Amino acid sequence: MRGFFAGVLIVVGLLLVPFASQGVWVQRELLSTSAFTTLSTDVLAQDAVRDALANRIVDELEKRVSQLSLVRFALVPALREALDTEQFRTIFERSVGDLHSQLERGDDELILDLDAMLPLVRELVSQVPLVGEGVASEIPDGVLPGFTVVTKENVPQLWVGVDATQEAWWLFPVLALVFLGAGVAMARRRAVAVVVVGLGIALIAVVLVLSLRLGRDPLSEVAGPTVEIDAFKAGYDTVTDSLAVQTMVLGLAGLVVAAIGLGFVFVGRRTPRARPAL
Repeated sequence: MRGFFAGVLIVVGLLLVPFASQGVWVQRELLSTSAFTTLSTDVLAQDAVRDALANRIVDELEKRVSQLSLVRFALVPALREALDTEQFRTIFERSVGDLHSQLERGDDELILDLDAMLPLVRELVSQVPLVGEGVASEIPDGVLPGFTVVTKENVPQLWVGVDATQEAWWLFPVLALVFLGAGVAMARRRAVAVVVVGLGIALIAVVLVLSLRLGRDPLSEVAGPTVEIDAFKAGYDTVTDSLAVQTMVLGLAGLVVAAIGLGFVFVGRRTPRARPAL
């Protein structure tokens, strides 16, 4: 029964490892305002994301100022370049700060408000050939609606993860360590149990990384009709890269633990046992 209970504790501890890893990542990357802003800026640096955002902004401008449709071919690339300037980056970081507040509050939609960039847009439009300041001045305030980044309906896992992490992000890592430690302590052959724990963590890490990579395309199909697929995929890869790196580090730590356990196994086999006295 001792070996059975040790096995149960180890299995439960290993099952908690994915939740522990996700909780640490959400706390580190999504609940920290500075880390969230840096991550969002990295997403904006992707060409596909800037292309999609530039096209979406021009779409909204054309609804109000029809003359702009004649110079769309020049306006889109000009706006795309403007999205990579320090001036826009400052505006973007403020908007992302508001987006992070929406995430913390648990709003059903995360909406990026870029209305503050209208002065930059007007200046840019006035510099486009065949347009001029007259057309630029016709762009009204409030022309840029909030851009929906993600909705609770499409990606409910994000809200569940954030809610759980806000309450007790440390709980799953502590429980995983407690169950794994208790399982090893109860096992008759502790060195072998350490090997099992290490290899189990490494295997879980491999499965998690593969799930992140293979899950991108299926998730892009349910991202919503307003999301440009190439931009979604580029943003997905950027956001999950840090989680993948953290998971690989976890897997390497598991291999180190397994190697330590193997060392104790070999030492135990080489150590001669005392013979009982006659």
